[in-house]
Amino acid sequence: MIGFVVNPVAGNDKGEKVWNSLEPILRQQGVVYRVRKTSSEGEAKTLAIELIEKEEVKMIVAVGGDGTVSEVVNGIYETGKECTLGHVPAGSGNDFARGHGLPKDPAQAIERILSKTREKSIDLLKINGRVAVNSVGAGFDGQVAKTTNEAGYKKWLNRLRIGKLAYIWSVIRVLCTYCPCDVTLHIDGQVHQMKRIWLIAIANIPNYGGGMLICPQALPHDGVAEICVVQNVTRLGLLFAFPKIFTGAHVDHPSVVFLRGRQITIESEQPLLVHADGEMAAQTPIYVEIEAGRLRICG
Repeated sequence: MIGFVVNPVAGNDKGEKVWNSLEPILRQQGVVYRVRKTSSEGEAKTLAIELIEKEEVKMIVAVGGDGTVSEVVNGIYETGKECTLGHVPAGSGNDFARGHGLPKDPAQAIERILSKTREKSIDLLKINGRVAVNSVGAGFDGQVAKTTNEAGYKKWLNRLRIGKLAYIWSVIRVLCTYCPCDVTLHIDGQVHQMKRIWLIAIANIPNYGGGMLICPQALPHDGVAEICVVQNVTRLGLLFAFPKIFTGAHVDHPSVVFLRGRQITIESEQPLLVHADGEMAAQTPIYVEIEAGRLRICG
């Protein structure tokens, strides 16, 4: 039996439309399933736990955006039981789907899930008792995530089907006031003293923020996190360099450093906001570790 966790309002109500297109397919193929729909933020995790513990499902399909995926993954993780994740993208950013090459078309996505021909194990990023499936970001990145999530324009841009612009506009807003600070990074026992840090992104997949290639070399199944550090650059310099993130061209910028590791501690001279998969998770200091091969997905 398959469980479905559906976020009806994902992508400005796209989640409901996508689910309505999936149900006839499931019935036609005689699939035995249970469905739960979210009605508030954070509920997808609770519903995932309920499906696993009460319905004893062995696979949960998240129908929604990256937030829905992250919550469902945390639900699976918390139960400690074997449960495969499937995903039908219906959000505004859909970084998880993009990072794993999942079909955009709902019919194609569910067909691949039901075929069970492309299952694989991927890593998770553990932080403060929870996990992230895409990325963890500290500093400028965390402040942008907070600003975007609280912004009224995110909803309006989603309605116009240009939700990605919400993140870009938040970047510009935060850029005007953000103050970089010195950071100490501990990576697998090695200490890195870094000056005037703007952001630190710890990535499990190449993209975030709706398709930006923050860590082009990141792989979700190699047991190692890719770490992007932006340091010692002026506001104007960062503004001009920002568009390069969309193509990955920022890898050659002199103010961008890439590191890799399994155990990462971030300490800073002042508290930095930290996001996990785009949702506020903590403030520095933080400890992040890779849990290799921890999640089974339909890839």
